[in-house]
Amino acid sequence: EDLRPTQMAVGMRAVAAKREKVERRARSGRKLRRFLEDRPIPAVYGPADDLFILDHHHLSLALLKSEVEEAFVRVVGDFSHLPRKRFLQRMSALGLLHAYDGHGRPVCPTELPESLSKLRSDPYRDLAWSVREAGGFAKTGRPYAEFRWADFFRTRIPRSTVRRDFDYAHDRAMWLARSREASRMPGYTGR
Repeated sequence: EDLRPTQMAVGMRAVAAKREKVERRARSGRKLRRFLEDRPIPAVYGPADDLFILDHHHLSLALLKSEVEEAFVRVVGDFSHLPRKRFLQRMSALGLLHAYDGHGRPVCPTELPESLSKLRSDPYRDLAWSVREAGGFAKTGRPYAEFRWADFFRTRIPRSTVRRDFDYAHDRAMWLARSREASRMPGYTGR
């Protein structure tokens, strides 16, 4: 509940899938603890010593929705000494914010949600997630790489198609992920 997001939107299908994994493991406290230990949430300290997470937004929201109150956090930076405006500028300059709405449009970093529960839905993030899960591209260590894929699909598959027929959109996205057009995308495998 105290973790602060550094992006505006997530894929709600991905959150639901993560939530299912969390709740299955929550039946055994030991299994849940081991699951979370293996997935520490990278974060930086910001103003007021708030923890701003850099990755695992889907998992974090799934934990919140599943009423799991604790998670493991790996602190990778401390910018708590900076005032809010300078903090956001520094995070943006370092590529540690993804200030885009659920339609891929840029927003002012001050508009980032104050809490995970305020994250919005982006169906193209779900599309990117499902393509990565199916092996369409590899996970990379680059922050917000899946948003690049979401934007790649956003310009090639109509939003109405993604909402109306997700399976068809997924198949089309898999084809696009293997195309030469995607060869400069992070995690491109060509398979």
